[in-house]
Amino acid sequence: MTSLQTTRAGFTLVELSIVLVIIGLIIGGVLSGQQIMQNARITNVVNAVQAYQAQFQSYAQNYGTIPGDDAGAVTRFPNAPGVANGDGSGILNAGQAFDSVTDTDETRLVWADLRAAGLVKNQANNTDYTTQPANPFGGIYGFQNGAFANVFTTTVFCMNDVPALAAQAIDARLDDGTSNSGNIQAMASTGTVGEAVKGAVAANYGTAQTYTMCIRL
Repeated sequence: MTSLQTTRAGFTLVELSIVLVIIGLIIGGVLSGQQIMQNARITNVVNAVQAYQAQFQSYAQNYGTIPGDDAGAVTRFPNAPGVANGDGSGILNAGQAFDSVTDTDETRLVWADLRAAGLVKNQANNTDYTTQPANPFGGIYGFQNGAFANVFTTTVFCMNDVPALAAQAIDARLDDGTSNSGNIQAMASTGTVGEAVKGAVAANYGTAQTYTMCIRL
């Protein structure tokens, strides 16, 4: 009888090397793409912070009152959706948070006033003109008076759900890069509405945490 010998073919070292190089290129491309996207989000936030602060200040200069607190808003913008009069106290009402879910809070009326004045164009929800704009990290932007148990006592611009590395990068571009000093300070976010009013400032930006950041105007 003739004996049949079966030959088993395998990968050569050269072929394995090529496969590993291809896998490395794919992984490197994915990571590079993620970094590019993250950098784009950070730049988007930096631009948005500067734009919204300028729009808030433009309203105050144009009308002699701050948006949200404007006691003459209804007369100023008749029939503008979402607009209601603030109390004219000169500040956004104490204790009302930038992430408020109550349409009649002055921290929400800010956005109706800015939109009615044509200063803010984007509209997250076409049925509610007091809706806060979304930020690129899945949270929102907003204004409130004071933050972090009076670490800040004047008007601040805040955002939430910001990942640690992005939060530190934003802080470094606009301020001093630390979570507990300067004109930008941050707290580890718990996802609770209103936490930026009385929450404790973080000692540093931890790697596996998201942050609520507030910026002094």
